[in-house]
Amino acid sequence: MSQTLLFNSRGERIALGPELGRGGEGAVYALPRDAQHVAKVYLSAPPAEQGQKLLWMAANAPKGVEKLAAWPHEVLYEGRAGGPVRGFTMPRVNGFKPIHLLYSTASRRKEFPTADWAFLVQTALNCASVFEELHALGHLVGDVNESNLLVSPKDATVRLIDCDSFQIRAGSRVYRCEVGVPLFTPPELQGQSFAGLERTASHEGFSLAVLLFHLLFLGRHPFTGVFSGQGEMTPERAIREFRFAYGRNARALQMTPPAIHLPLATLPGELAGLFEQAFAPEASRTGRPGTTAWYRALQTLARALRTCPQEPTHKYPQHLAACPWCEMMATRGVAFFTAPGSQAPTQGFTCGFPDIEPLWLEAQRLLSPNLTAPAPVAPMPAVPEWLPEDLQAEVNRVRQASLAMLVGGVLATVGWWVLVLASSRVGQLILVPSCTLLASASVLWWKGRRDLRLPALMAEQQGLLRQAESGLAAAQAEYERFKEELNRLAERARQLLHGLRAEYGRLQPEYEAEQRRQLQHREALQREQFLRNALIEDQEIEGIKQGLKSNLVRWGIESAYDVLKEDVRQVPGFGAVRSARLVAWAKEVEKGFRFDPSLAVSEAERRALVSHFLHRKASLRSRLEAEVAPLRTWSQEMVKRSGELAAKVEGAQQQKMRATLGMPAAQPAMEVALKPRVWEDPRCVLGLVAAVLLGGLVGLMTRTSERTEPMNVARPPVAQAQVEHEIPAEVLPQDCMARERATTVAPVLERLSAGSRLEVVAEEGGWRKVVLASGREGWTGPGCWSVP
Repeated sequence: MSQTLLFNSRGERIALGPELGRGGEGAVYALPRDAQHVAKVYLSAPPAEQGQKLLWMAANAPKGVEKLAAWPHEVLYEGRAGGPVRGFTMPRVNGFKPIHLLYSTASRRKEFPTADWAFLVQTALNCASVFEELHALGHLVGDVNESNLLVSPKDATVRLIDCDSFQIRAGSRVYRCEVGVPLFTPPELQGQSFAGLERTASHEGFSLAVLLFHLLFLGRHPFTGVFSGQGEMTPERAIREFRFAYGRNARALQMTPPAIHLPLATLPGELAGLFEQAFAPEASRTGRPGTTAWYRALQTLARALRTCPQEPTHKYPQHLAACPWCEMMATRGVAFFTAPGSQAPTQGFTCGFPDIEPLWLEAQRLLSPNLTAPAPVAPMPAVPEWLPEDLQAEVNRVRQASLAMLVGGVLATVGWWVLVLASSRVGQLILVPSCTLLASASVLWWKGRRDLRLPALMAEQQGLLRQAESGLAAAQAEYERFKEELNRLAERARQLLHGLRAEYGRLQPEYEAEQRRQLQHREALQREQFLRNALIEDQEIEGIKQGLKSNLVRWGIESAYDVLKEDVRQVPGFGAVRSARLVAWAKEVEKGFRFDPSLAVSEAERRALVSHFLHRKASLRSRLEAEVAPLRTWSQEMVKRSGELAAKVEGAQQQKMRATLGMPAAQPAMEVALKPRVWEDPRCVLGLVAAVLLGGLVGLMTRTSERTEPMNVARPPVAQAQVEHEIPAEVLPQDCMARERATTVAPVLERLSAGSRLEVVAEEGGWRKVVLASGREGWTGPGCWSVP
């Protein structure tokens, strides 16, 4: 190529300097006479349309394009000016490095030693800005891939190269881009030929989304993950089948991200939504997010980053509660970002209870709040043992009427019996006044009982007292339940805090034990560091070209250490042969390791260990603070609540005292005043009624026996006639009883009927002795002979 004579459009010969790089289409040379530009010379003459494209681009270079891309400056002709187009000159991009060296973890430590995640976010923002400016001119990058973008390690600015492959809109004509990389090609174009294909902004939206995903997710490809279905899932197949491994529908698509990955939720919702939209199945119809949307979302993310308090190199979005880099370092043992050795701190890790003692003492104080207890109950004043005079007078009147009722009832019963069994006249003399007394006393007793105020007052005050006692019992029970619940919650929080404190106390011994382990295994650590420094990117390995190397990086396999640690066969494109070659290379590298006993643990490993324990320390302190913070409000609420319940108990106590003092007298005195007398018992009343009924029944039976017909004994006619002439006979005017003696208590001999003719043989005190039909003699009372 050095023998090829090249001329510019002015006919000046262009001398080429040393070769700077070579690709599939051509090589790039320095220009000895122009340090600001380089020349790209094609290995063979390009098609005529490509030459016309370069001529248009050189003639229509946008203003300030040198800050955007290595845009063609002059077209180079072979042999003479106006001859076949053979290449072009373009601005030289100094101090920039390929973008894949930035998002690859192993190469970043070497090529971008000070870059943190904020640097990658800024790079992604600058990529979106460069694409936005290019699209505003009507052009597309077309062949978006990890090799045609360069990044400045100083300020994350981005430059596009390989501009001759851009899709250029020259007025009404479009110069197409006829090359592309499958891993950056949208699903609708997978497997198609790019010849004659005019790309759209939506097509490039997919490619840009993949590029930005690489930057934000440290080289991971959005469609590379673990497939749980049948067959080999290559990234190209996953793209065709819309299997976004990090999306919300990944499980339904039988995809999960690699073991070590940054979750999509790490990003703010707006930015995560743009990735979901760009990789969605319907995106080919509805369109993908444009460059402006990406720029605004990335700008918002860049402004919302914060620094991890435990590791200054860790930057993460402020909407996250904890540092994701510290978490992955703690759980996976992977340190994605570490400061260079010259910036590594010399201090170690220290952790002790004095660090959290103020927080601990505050927690103990808050868990034992100064509760308000109900005030002691004041001594109850003595309730009078007697009723007030007015109430006692009412009670006395009722008692007097009750006694009169008793007397009247007894006398009426006695009079009734006398009337029935002895003498109607005597009975009437007793019965009439006793019934009058009973009736009037009953009226007075009933009226006195009706107007008696004591039962109503007693019932009212007892109701108030029961209500007050019930309220007091409820208030006291509520206060006790409150204390039990408070103690239960406090004990649970106390156990949790004790657990966190114990875990905090174990950090220092665990750190020292891990330090001793590092010292004991420093040979293994030196070997690991040696293998990590052997990057696959820098090696020539048989059968493993640049595309396969890039695929390894997407799976997190970047060094000889990764090859020996991970299963290379899981990476698409690596069968048994390539995997064996790669493992053989890694083992060959390992043979070159020499242990240096004089070297302690590497600063990177020491710093990773310190960072790990600092993260645990901060996490435990944060958990302690998170537990103590609500206790402050909780303690105040408990004190306030205890005051409210204590006031409630005191109010119930006062209400009970008022109800007790409102009683007319002591309970025994009121019970005695209202206790009914014995004779007011319904059984006594029933007894009197039974006595009256019994008297009536006895009288009825006596009357019935007196009216019984006497037996007539036939006498001889002559004798009867003689008797009638000898003893006078009298006619009995009414029914009567003949007794053995002249007294009402004597036994009855015979019942006599009115109209009977009886012979009276003697008289004594109104009683008449007569001859009965049986021939016996009996006495009849004075009432028997009175005319009814």
